Amino acid sequence: RRQRAAEKDEQDEPNDGHTDLTHARWYLQEFDRALEQLSGAVHPKVSSTVRRAVDLWETGEKVLVFAFYRRTCSALRNHISREIDRRMKAIARRRFQETGNPIRPEEVPELISGVQSRYFDRRDSTGGRALHAALQGIIAAHSETLAQKGVTETDLDQLVDIMRRFLRVATTLVRCFPLATADAMEPEEVIRTMLDHADGSGITWRTKFGGFLDALAHRFSETERRAYLSAAASVETGDIRVSEDEEDANRTEASATALANVRIATGKTGRQTRATLMRAFNTPFFPDILVCSQVMGEGVDLQRYCRHVIHHDLDWNPSTIEQRTGRIDRLGCKAENRHSIDVALAYLAGAADE
Repeated sequence: RRQRAAEKDEQDEPNDGHTDLTHARWYLQEFDRALEQLSGAVHPKVSSTVRRAVDLWETGEKVLVFAFYRRTCSALRNHISREIDRRMKAIARRRFQETGNPIRPEEVPELISGVQSRYFDRRDSTGGRALHAALQGIIAAHSETLAQKGVTETDLDQLVDIMRRFLRVATTLVRCFPLATADAMEPEEVIRTMLDHADGSGITWRTKFGGFLDALAHRFSETERRAYLSAAASVETGDIRVSEDEEDANRTEASATALANVRIATGKTGRQTRATLMRAFNTPFFPDILVCSQVMGEGVDLQRYCRHVIHHDLDWNPSTIEQRTGRIDRLGCKAENRHSIDVALAYLAGAADE
């Protein structure tokens, strides 16, 4: 369209260098007008992947998404992030409506900020002390074994801070904190309710945190233990600055932000960043949703807290699909002896994917 050049295999008549677009102009204008009104989220395949991923996120599940192209990964990350943000506010409002105390959308940030202050930021408050005692209790069950493995008191304090930092995030609170009923409960009961909130697989945050500590104590070598602690401590929980062209977390300029719940890993993502994201995905902490290109399709373990994979783009080779699914179908996976591994394959009817 830009070149105005004929690209026929054979020219039946001499080409004078000009292409007559008189009859095409109306169609092109209609395309332009339609495209201006749409975003990628309207695309049926994109909307299906976004909806399924965020539905699973809402139940507390982690999700692995595979796509072919870097731009597709970036677009999915942005659309999923926006849908999580929209869904987060809707969940909070629904929680209050269920108790007969409806709230306005603009009240949600203020309510969450109040919870963050009372239970997470003011550590000398009754809520702050209740949270610290509960997290220390989870650590205490594994502290002796961890100490024998060389994990220091400083490391244990860091683990408490990691758990607190993760639980404090608004997207975590709306899913597991009793927002609408907390004022009528004792702080200890509030914290117990939050930690005993189960995900779609029936596994609580308390169990997830305990499983991570058990892995640090028994499954990992010293080098792996340090790498996982570093990954859990370094992964961001606030909004991440992103752009369409840059997937590496070490970028210095950006045009937009995305929630830390969803991250991408492609060939353009730095090797060290990919390794950090891989380890972080294998913890109970962020990211919740990892959107990958084929670079993460083989040779990596992503199974410890994830049993859901979405193949947004299919591969011509079925063994490649099997390899991708194999990232979460491994020994020690979340599904092992308890649940199925859930595989979704997005496609458009009548297209090659079908």
